Amino acid sequence: MKFNKVCKASAAFLLAISMTACSSGKKNDKTELELVSTLDQAILALSSGKCDAVALDGTTAKNYVDQSNGQFAMSGINFDLSIYGDYEGNVAAAKKGETSLIEAVNECITFATSHETGKVPSQYTDNYYTYWTAIAKKQSGTDDESANAIVGDMDVFAGRTPDDKYNYLININNYEKPELDLSNADGLLKSVLDKGVLVVATSPDYPAAEWIDDDFVIWGSEMMMAKYVAECLGVDLQIETMDFSAVLTAVDTGKADIAFSGLGWKEDRAEAFELSVGYSGDDDVNFHTLIVLAKDAENYKTLQDFVGKHIMAQAGSLQQMYVEDQILALEK
Repeated sequence: MKFNKVCKASAAFLLAISMTACSSGKKNDKTELELVSTLDQAILALSSGKCDAVALDGTTAKNYVDQSNGQFAMSGINFDLSIYGDYEGNVAAAKKGETSLIEAVNECITFATSHETGKVPSQYTDNYYTYWTAIAKKQSGTDDESANAIVGDMDVFAGRTPDDKYNYLININNYEKPELDLSNADGLLKSVLDKGVLVVATSPDYPAAEWIDDDFVIWGSEMMMAKYVAECLGVDLQIETMDFSAVLTAVDTGKADIAFSGLGWKEDRAEAFELSVGYSGDDDVNFHTLIVLAKDAENYKTLQDFVGKHIMAQAGSLQQMYVEDQILALEK
């Protein structure tokens, strides 16, 4: 079975969970944190017993566990986010100093997530999780009538027009937009308005926020938000996909205007980039945790139990920081 290189953590994941898991070995004295470029690498490793745990945000963790047919389990142990300040959900990132652009983006996000009649509804965002599951089942060859029906609906939903290839992401006619004062736009915001295009950098390996299917169609709740922001600015959307490690570099070097890529707030990010207000996540999934093999779940009662284990996280992610600060630090 051939998989699209950028179709992250979908068919490869469901194929992996059919594999026979094995023990990753006895507990060592020293914790091993292995950083990977894509989440599917970590999930495949956990499935085959090549690591003990994968650090993830709550939403993604829940989706992997739900799709694993009982092979994976939530550890039930969450990282302490309070030490990093208030968690507001994912944020967009623009180049440092481009305050006009990020302020305009903030107006769009705030309006979309709080204005009663114009709000991008949570049930619309939730659909992306349903879509991702259905696509994964179809790609893995699972015979599931409901999943096939959902994918069929997506094929209709994704009917793109030549003048706007991202029109399937959100039906803008159904949503109100803020009245932005762009008359005094400067810097990158003025450039975006002048060229009539908002270039967004993303790493499509973070379903259901952003992912690409085998037909090279990009999906995701954050891509929906990017489309909404572009529409509010009155410009076209252009999505540039790349590895997660390259997303912020693309913004910093001017290859992209802004990044929507599952970015959580981090102090070093806030110092190096202009970060938007938070725009995703709800109380039920605003946590970061570790998933483990279900057969081993009872072995984990506290973060201390992960000391000496082999843990995987995506390079440059919040979870990398959490493991370093709250598990590796326990060795000392």
